[in-house]
Amino acid sequence: MCGIVGIWKRNGERADPALIERMLATILHRGPDGGGVWSEGRIALGHRRLSIIDLSAAGHQPMLTSDRRGVLAYNGEIYNYPELRLLLQKEGVSFVGTSDTEVLLAALHSWGPERTIPLLNGMFAFAYCDLRSGALWLARDRLGIKPLYIAEAGQEFLFASEVKAILAHPGVVKQVDEAALNRAFLTRRRSHDTLFAGITGLPSGSWWKLTSDGVEKHRYFDLETALDRKRLTDNHRSIDSRNVTETLERNLRESVRIHLASDAPIAAMCSGGVDSSLIAAYAGDDRPGMVGYVADAPVGSGEAAQALRVGRHIKIPIHEVAVSREEYLRLWPVCIWYLDSPAHHPSEPALLSVARTCRADGIKVLLTGEGADELFGGYPWHAAAHRYWRRWDWLSVVAPFLLRNRASSRQRGFPLQQSIMSSKRYRRRSRMALAADVERDFLPRRLFETLPGIDRLSDRALVVSGLNDLVEHLSWVLHRHDHMSMAASMEMRVPFLENRLIDFGMHLPSAVKLRRGQGKWALKTVALKRLPRDVVFARKKGFPIPGAYTAGTERILLGGLLADQLQWSKATTEFIVDDLRHDIDLRFLLVGTEIWLRQQFGNEGSDAIGEKLVAGIRNDDQ
Repeated sequence: MCGIVGIWKRNGERADPALIERMLATILHRGPDGGGVWSEGRIALGHRRLSIIDLSAAGHQPMLTSDRRGVLAYNGEIYNYPELRLLLQKEGVSFVGTSDTEVLLAALHSWGPERTIPLLNGMFAFAYCDLRSGALWLARDRLGIKPLYIAEAGQEFLFASEVKAILAHPGVVKQVDEAALNRAFLTRRRSHDTLFAGITGLPSGSWWKLTSDGVEKHRYFDLETALDRKRLTDNHRSIDSRNVTETLERNLRESVRIHLASDAPIAAMCSGGVDSSLIAAYAGDDRPGMVGYVADAPVGSGEAAQALRVGRHIKIPIHEVAVSREEYLRLWPVCIWYLDSPAHHPSEPALLSVARTCRADGIKVLLTGEGADELFGGYPWHAAAHRYWRRWDWLSVVAPFLLRNRASSRQRGFPLQQSIMSSKRYRRRSRMALAADVERDFLPRRLFETLPGIDRLSDRALVVSGLNDLVEHLSWVLHRHDHMSMAASMEMRVPFLENRLIDFGMHLPSAVKLRRGQGKWALKTVALKRLPRDVVFARKKGFPIPGAYTAGTERILLGGLLADQLQWSKATTEFIVDDLRHDIDLRFLLVGTEIWLRQQFGNEGSDAIGEKLVAGIRNDDQ
């Protein structure tokens, strides 16, 4: 797990390695164990190392092949590297160290990126330079667990693990992307979106090849093409539930096992929910001495009590990380600085606190439970989509031709919009979001229309909702996952997002995702073997942070930069600030955006902003 930066000169002139050093200086937190710079001709690469597998100097990057004609700067972990290493050794490739980096480089150089990349099982973002052909290859993993941002500055094509590294290049002009900012108030950003004009992300599941002829772009993993519609519809017509749960348990255990590969200390997140708790249980089975961590707010209904109970049940000690209100407010601007954007979710300061505590305890790797809800039907809106579409199921039986008429065209055109709009306020915001970014709804629409083999519309809607979340919802979850862990110089791993589990979950029928009102039925059936029944079927909390934690922070908007950016009058700003006292979600979003603007365009430090937030609530309490 590391950080990478790079420069490609389109005009063929020499890339300046001093600029690489300047870019690397902004992401030292991603790799405190070492760093390196390599350049030749038009290409320059930089790397910061967080040593996890093979802690020796043999894992140093940028790494060169023995013939010095292949160079790699890589961020991530390849979990099937032992198998790839054996294949390469059979072909006569020899190795100096034991790192997955060396295996990845050898595979890319021996087999070529086009053959190698689809074989990789892991999380990664890398830059590989093949000096034999003069090509530079950039790639990200299937679902975008690891980030890679790109931009252009004159004749230079830039890329980096974080936006701040690109902004450090003197040729980049820092500007707000006003359209992206407006969309951000209505929809969550995807991992390849930023709020900076001219800076975006390499799409997940993609590789780009840069040569003197231009840029070749290829999507090697796309959900729509990876989905075997016949397999999915066949599963809906006939599925062996027992075989599903046995296969799921076997695949998940194996995924946890390979995710434990580490030469550095490793632990597990255990929030007390079924996903992280099951990962922690399996990790404890395979690695004696495993410990767990949970964040908790001292007020409200937190996660610590249930997590501690789970820990006793699975015989793993759980370290509780309490996050007070003042600590939370001080961490909030820090999170935004490392995210290079307003925070996505109120849990981010708590997640950063856990990551920092783990690092202080000597832990470098933390297993987490992200991805289970998207793959196995765990979010409330999945069940809501199923309930909403049940009213139309009779059409598929009695009069299927009516599905094409005006009675259902609006729902079929945007199949998930109606089911998720539970309140008038959310209904208005959702419709505005659809207008601001209509392309977001094209994927569920296409999936809905191309799964006619799933006869019941309610079943189709449930499946489409989960598949869509693999692209949309999971994107921002993984963005915060990476940036909050690397802010503390540690790595978080996601066993549920292993290749076989992704494929398995994508093709599960609705009957094993939602049964008798229970979401994640198959996963919960597996979990019953290891976890207390009431824990397995407990209501999802989702890293709860009391709304009271941010109460009063809305006053920072008075005389702030957001009002100037959006051209609010003084009266309008005062009206909005008053309204935010009652709207927790919008308060978090707008205050977070103000913090981001102050950091990026007002030259205010995170610590100073945090103290202002704390001082504001103290005055409010008096």
